[in-house]
Amino acid sequence: MAKKPPVTELEFLKLSSNHLELDRKLSCLGCQTPDILHYAQHVCEAWFRLGEEHLVEAKLLVAAGCKRAGLSRAYYAAYNASKAARYIKAGFVSLKGDDHAAASTLPGDFPDAAKWSMKIGTLYENRLWADYDNWTDTEARFTLKPTDAVADAAVFIDETRAYLNSKCGMNL
Repeated sequence: MAKKPPVTELEFLKLSSNHLELDRKLSCLGCQTPDILHYAQHVCEAWFRLGEEHLVEAKLLVAAGCKRAGLSRAYYAAYNASKAARYIKAGFVSLKGDDHAAASTLPGDFPDAAKWSMKIGTLYENRLWADYDNWTDTEARFTLKPTDAVADAAVFIDETRAYLNSKCGMNL
């Protein structure tokens, strides 16, 4: 069961560095650490919920005809769900921009990890074009329709929810 840490989530991430490694070290010292996993689950859930929020925004933006913003939010929906899964399974994630390169590196036991890795990479590529390119051929370079990007992100969030619930003891 997720439990809010006694410090801010960011402070917990800084203090624990890698929650799995911290738990292992404290256990070796004979310290009981049941709360560490619960705190980590809270952080995981926060990232997952942010992904859900981005998905809602992506759907609204696409419905309003905002293609670029919809592509961007669809990627961020998948990115934050990926971050939740990677964090809870690996014990840590980067809090810097370099984490986007790891977004498609899912835990080995994630269902259809190779397929989702490719889809997240494609979402990321389209997000970059949508957010940064303003050339006459930019729209022709998109390899995803905004509606398809949103649909992929929605399915990925559902898959991630099922994964976190079944493999990680979450209740999302």
